[in-house]
Amino acid sequence: MSLGNPYNEEFSQLYANCESWLYNYLYSLLRKAADAEEVLQETAKTCWEKFDQYQPGTEFRAWACRIAYYKALKFRERQKKAPLTFTDLFFSSVDEEAVVMADRLDVRIATLNNCVKKLPFPDRKLVRLRYAPGATTKSTAAATGRSIYFVYRAMARIHQMLFECIEKSLSMEGK
Repeated sequence: MSLGNPYNEEFSQLYANCESWLYNYLYSLLRKAADAEEVLQETAKTCWEKFDQYQPGTEFRAWACRIAYYKALKFRERQKKAPLTFTDLFFSSVDEEAVVMADRLDVRIATLNNCVKKLPFPDRKLVRLRYAPGATTKSTAAATGRSIYFVYRAMARIHQMLFECIEKSLSMEGK
């Protein structure tokens, strides 16, 4: 398989879009970062091996989540020698709740993105600067030529506006 293979590119794009969500999901089930990382790697391998079984147009994350769930169960079986912290019923309940919460989170993230688009340009620019990778309030103040105090106050005001926009949008949609 060459790197330019569309099959590779499609899988890579779909998997990259949900990898951090899968890790968090696995962490919620396994409660140890190293265990979640190990199972995530197994999940990625299996997703790649079974990608021909994935139905294009369906929710890739849900498909990968099922694989991750079964990989986590197998991992727990292999760890039987270690004391189990949670019962299988708890494990199953967390699985169900994580999927439901992920769907709610996706809606909230989409709503947040729409609300950010509604901000005046200077506020959008400030948000973009402040939440750039590695940015701090101090670096944002320096980039804008404003004081740290100004950035704190402006971000507090923007956060409040975004909160109100999200709440209003979700209540209008009944979510």
